[in-house]
Amino acid sequence: MAESRDSIEQTDQLVQGAVQALSESLDEISAERNDFSSQAGWLKRIDGLFNVSIVFLGVAAPIVVTYLTQQSNPAPDLIRNTILLVAVTGAVAVLRSVLRFGEKYGYTVMTAMKLRELESIARLEMEEIINTSRDTFVYGKLSALNRDVQEKWTQIIRNHLVSGGRGGEGQ
Repeated sequence: MAESRDSIEQTDQLVQGAVQALSESLDEISAERNDFSSQAGWLKRIDGLFNVSIVFLGVAAPIVVTYLTQQSNPAPDLIRNTILLVAVTGAVAVLRSVLRFGEKYGYTVMTAMKLRELESIARLEMEEIINTSRDTFVYGKLSALNRDVQEKWTQIIRNHLVSGGRGGEGQ
């Protein structure tokens, strides 16, 4: 009888340890998801700034160039400022197309969504295992779930990092 009680207590301790380990993994995934969501917010703001700037400069540059060509004897300051405006317009357009903040925003949001989905599915599976499995199998199932979550989490982050935040599978 005492051996049976010791065995049950030992099993309960193992299960509690597995639940704690899985909960810690899920909390870390949640924190990483929040980091990606925050990063996506910044990328969205930067992309918006570039978009507004390129629209403004793209409209202003032709207006100033047209005004410059209508002047019979334009002032040197006007010529210099027009050249600078056209150069800045081109530079902002090139930076926008090279840095692709909009694309990075989209892929960062997708990574955050994949992490949220993984966390949600794992929490549901953990609750299902705890509430429906026999005591002797709970520890093994929770441990397997934790390993699976760790592997998927690592794969999601690896895909994001290898691709440079540009989506795809890092090819």
